[in-house]
Amino acid sequence: MMVVLSIIYGVLVIVELALIISFHFKFKKPSTLAISDDNASILVCARNEEDNLERCLDSLLASALDLKRVEILVGDDNSTDKTWEIIQNYEKVHPSIRGIKIQDEKDGLIAKGNVLAQLVDAAHYDKILIIDADMKVSHTWMKTMRGLLNDHDMVSGLTMIDKDFYRPSIQFFDWAVVLHSMKAMADAWQAISILGNNMGFNRKAYDKVGGFKDLGPTDVEDLGLQRRFQKAGLKTFQYLGAEGQAFTKAQNGWKEMLIQRCRWMNGVFTHHWLLGIPALFARLWVMVSLVSMYFDIQTGFLILCYGLFVNWIKYTQVVMKTKNSYIFAMYLPAVISLLDTFALIRVILFGKVSWKGRKF
Repeated sequence: MMVVLSIIYGVLVIVELALIISFHFKFKKPSTLAISDDNASILVCARNEEDNLERCLDSLLASALDLKRVEILVGDDNSTDKTWEIIQNYEKVHPSIRGIKIQDEKDGLIAKGNVLAQLVDAAHYDKILIIDADMKVSHTWMKTMRGLLNDHDMVSGLTMIDKDFYRPSIQFFDWAVVLHSMKAMADAWQAISILGNNMGFNRKAYDKVGGFKDLGPTDVEDLGLQRRFQKAGLKTFQYLGAEGQAFTKAQNGWKEMLIQRCRWMNGVFTHHWLLGIPALFARLWVMVSLVSMYFDIQTGFLILCYGLFVNWIKYTQVVMKTKNSYIFAMYLPAVISLLDTFALIRVILFGKVSWKGRKF
């Protein structure tokens, strides 16, 4: 068993070093961030977001962009709190904001894919941007994302963790490592994932692949749509830069972090199961290291070094590119690995994943 683990982690070290080198030398910047004159539709999915929605809408309204060329569509997904009331209040004051009542499981769709499909149908413009209701955008986010769609059919944006919320350093570290792999793979080979809370696409390309409706019932609509874009030969781009960041609220507690990871795991094994197997070893290294030390302390120690230092290097590279910094501690990679371990156990025991209080 130790020989097998040594081979697995030896291969992972080689792959990770290749990604680190590629991130440094093959990092792709946008060919241009020129601002187009095209109008844009901003889609916001909102389900029981009374504590978050005003923060999101205020940041969009503060964008460095002429709001006369923008429509902000806010979909109320059968909320049971004051979400719809907040939407109506903003509609009365801001002509660019339009609220839409979402029909539950229309055309057999579920979760966020159902909301987005209806919002796209209601959108008037070709350039479509998506942002989650629990996020806030920088004043240049809208400009940057809209400009990127001049040269690409689909764009995955840069999402950071807002420092004002629960344990931001832990969750930012996790985001940074994930973003590193996404960017390195996208630039060296092809995109392997997308940030569904911060993305955009051109309507013509979306219609060409059948959109969210053709995906059917799925809780990983973002990754599913990206895969369709890739199969159709359309241009996708992973953006990683300081000009157009958006900020998500950290998950409020350990339980919410676990639930989020369960959704991520489901997405990986649904659309990238071949990459999912080595990804499990890469993410669950703490438990593997501890078990290995019982049989062979040298192998266990080498796995421990792999998990700590590879992730530290990836984190540092992302921080330098995005010009962000959070409090860093060497134990953070271990905390993330343990969270992933517990998430895997939860998926195995309970099977279903949860989104906004609904299980699928």
